[in-house]
Amino acid sequence: MLRSLRDGCRSLGLDWGLVLLVLASNLAFALVLAVPLAVQLENDLEHKGASSAMMYGFDYDWWSAWSEQQQQGPESALSPEILGTGFMLKNLELLLKGWLPLGLFARGGSAAAPVDPVTLGLGGLYLVLQAFLTGGLVSVLRRPRGGWTLRGLVHGCGFYFGRMARLSLLALAAAGLLFALNVPFAAAVDRVAREAVSGRSAVLLALGRHALLLVGLLLLHMVVSHARVLLVREERLSVVLAALSSLGFCARRLAAASGQYLVIAALGGVLLALFGLLDSWLVVVGYKTQLVALVLFESFMAARVALRLWLLAAQVELQREPGRSAGLP
Repeated sequence: MLRSLRDGCRSLGLDWGLVLLVLASNLAFALVLAVPLAVQLENDLEHKGASSAMMYGFDYDWWSAWSEQQQQGPESALSPEILGTGFMLKNLELLLKGWLPLGLFARGGSAAAPVDPVTLGLGGLYLVLQAFLTGGLVSVLRRPRGGWTLRGLVHGCGFYFGRMARLSLLALAAAGLLFALNVPFAAAVDRVAREAVSGRSAVLLALGRHALLLVGLLLLHMVVSHARVLLVREERLSVVLAALSSLGFCARRLAAASGQYLVIAALGGVLLALFGLLDSWLVVVGYKTQLVALVLFESFMAARVALRLWLLAAQVELQREPGRSAGLP
């Protein structure tokens, strides 16, 4: 496992431009929401005292009055909880409640969707972009000596896009089954939690069922990710057989495959803590510190992208290890 992580880090180092490419695609999608929001905020803050106050910090009183005006669309998501490190807990909550992606697995009967349809739709388009990019990224990372061109990358993206899209649909179906099985299980655990003799036991039961669902989603992601690598490395045509091969491989190499996730998750936690610490130290008081904050935020995003690509490169290297192919269908 450590060897695959080391070799994956080396592979990503040879192809570090992939980090900038994926970061640029993320920023392009984010600007679709950020630009209209910036225009609206500029119009709503024009000739108001809060406009100068917002240069030196978040004006909670103005935001409260502004948000109570029943903002529609992506603007409704603007709140203090998504600033700093709060976005991580918000996204995790939406994931476990089934609102990501596209609200496909959310329980019926909710009073209102916590995410507006425009944001959900853009997230769906981003899934399509991920399916498009993955084939090209793996085709680059599988080269032992590294090196890539934009033309070759785009060719790889297009060549494997059909297979990656079919695998993504298969993954969504599997995730739907997982959420469907979780509904009666969660209801049973909640009944036990309500009857618990102590509040501590009730909290542990509630957190435990959420943790179990998260582990299931991570295991599904592991199988699908290794299936993507198989589709490119071995030029598989059948996504079903690739998924079955990946399932067998992950079952045999569970310690190594899951260990990669644990290491990347731990580094992600350290990165998030470091970002939160720097963000708390940085006081934005004018355009100069705003530029510093922008560099900090984009550096954090680039580091997150690098961790994602490092995991993918490590999975490619893990499949290269001797004896890997024994017993694959």
